[in-house]
Amino acid sequence: MYLAGWAGVIFLIPAALFYHYVWLDKIHLPCVLNAFFGIYCPGCGGTRAVEALLHGHILLSLWYHPLVLYTAVLGGGFMITQTLARLKVPHIKGWRFHDWYLYGAAGILFGNCILKNVLRLCFHICM
Repeated sequence: MYLAGWAGVIFLIPAALFYHYVWLDKIHLPCVLNAFFGIYCPGCGGTRAVEALLHGHILLSLWYHPLVLYTAVLGGGFMITQTLARLKVPHIKGWRFHDWYLYGAAGILFGNCILKNVLRLCFHICM
């Protein structure tokens, strides 16, 4: 098994424990910026977006935090095409990393933060 495969297996154990003991028990830490200043931080909504995506609610996940869906599609496509390319499946080329993936993620992250705060502060629309 490749090093990335072992890293994935090692990551799954703490993720499963986190899901079992924290997520299922609904122990969520509050956002400091939201609690003290009443504004959303760039990461606000990420946990709800992951939960909505895992339950199959794609549009709700997109509303809570679009970076989660972007990462799932881009990361999933990257992993699938790389796996198929390494298994020597004919006519499959693995996706390569490009800097624009990170630029797109940063744009989504900050654009989402600005949009959510404008909606909250100007129009009183909360997530």
